Amino acid sequence: MKKRKKYILIAASWFTVLLCWQFFSLYIGNKDIFPSAFQLITAVFYLFSEASFLSAVSSTLLRGICGMLLSLCLAAILAWRASRSDAFHTYIHPFLTLLRSVPIISFLFLFLIWFSPEYIPLVMALITIVPVLTENLIAGFRNIDHSLLEMSYMYAFSVKQKIKHIIYPAVSPYLFSGLISTAGLGWKAIIMGEALAQPVTGIGVMIREAHGFIEVPRLLAWTLVAVVISYGFELLLKRAEKYSFPVSFASKDYAEKIMENFPDILNIEGIRKRYGHKILLSELRLSVSRGKITCLMASSGYGKTTLLRLLSGLDHAEAGDVPLEKDCKVAFLFQEYRLLPHLTVCENIALSRASCMRKETARKEITEILEQLDMRNCIDRFPGTLSGGECQRVVLARMMFFPASLYLLDEPFKGLDFDLKQKVMDYLRKWQVRYGKTILYVTHQDDETRIADKIVRIQ
Repeated sequence: MKKRKKYILIAASWFTVLLCWQFFSLYIGNKDIFPSAFQLITAVFYLFSEASFLSAVSSTLLRGICGMLLSLCLAAILAWRASRSDAFHTYIHPFLTLLRSVPIISFLFLFLIWFSPEYIPLVMALITIVPVLTENLIAGFRNIDHSLLEMSYMYAFSVKQKIKHIIYPAVSPYLFSGLISTAGLGWKAIIMGEALAQPVTGIGVMIREAHGFIEVPRLLAWTLVAVVISYGFELLLKRAEKYSFPVSFASKDYAEKIMENFPDILNIEGIRKRYGHKILLSELRLSVSRGKITCLMASSGYGKTTLLRLLSGLDHAEAGDVPLEKDCKVAFLFQEYRLLPHLTVCENIALSRASCMRKETARKEITEILEQLDMRNCIDRFPGTLSGGECQRVVLARMMFFPASLYLLDEPFKGLDFDLKQKVMDYLRKWQVRYGKTILYVTHQDDETRIADKIVRIQ
């Protein structure tokens, strides 16, 4: 019903415009200067019979699309560099301000001297779109959650998966805001450039020609065509803004290889990491046995999370070496949930292995894990609808679903009540024994140590 009401209002709006147009035409009383609504509509339909119509419209569309794409590429390059360097952002800011501030007509007259007529509309699009789009994309790139990029590194996302599911969702609101706000200006600049530069053909050329022969109905008809193209392009952008990439699964199941190069005993000592004036882990001596669960228990501030980040490769020690092979596959359960809000629970868990599994296979395995975690009914829900305890079990399921040689868990049972915690711990132990997994987890709670084969307590 709302949709129907919307269309009725749009139709009423257009009818009001035509009615007002007809009123002013009758008031002026000179149809050669201000044609009636009927004359205008007739002139528009007459354009379709002209031999030059398709070539003019296609030329302008081609220039507009090329201008948008070139502007997007240039803005993306500048914005990516500026988002990573404040110095570069400061350097290019005066140029972007200059392009936004100088009147378009001033640039146009200069370009008439400097460039060939065929290139002027394209250059006009660039100077109109690039400044606004660059600033928008800088904000978009700075909106990327780097904790999600760390998560994607640990769970071996491909470059395509990172772009589709982390970078694009963060950037797209800023991207389309810039594109939509500059689309109308871009089309105006292109048509203005065509009208003054007079390339071979284009809507602007046709408008200039109609003006030269004082054909007011034809001039207005071509103007209306330009408005429709600009409006249509804006509608396409708004529709594209709503699009989100689905998770792409493999067409068949592939065998996954895990490098079984984890040593029988991993000895960790002599590692040092400095944060400001504080030195962490300098006195740590820890051994992790293959196929066992090791628990490190220490008070807050000792460096438990830092140790896990060093073992995972996310951080690097200032002294001492982390005795892990570079191709050792590691899974990391972070303290934060680091779930992708636009994907369902199933998709969040499956994404790390989607390129080598069919959707049906992945869903079956994930369902089995979630059943053990009392989460089966949440498989198609989004993270924003889950409680903290439910999100914690989702990230546990994601870790279990991912094949690795070493599993690092940072406070894995936080947010769970006592009874649920015992059930989850029992299942984690059962899963570890069944598959012979090597687990190192850190905690500061005594009741979370009972499933460990070895407990290391550090005062």
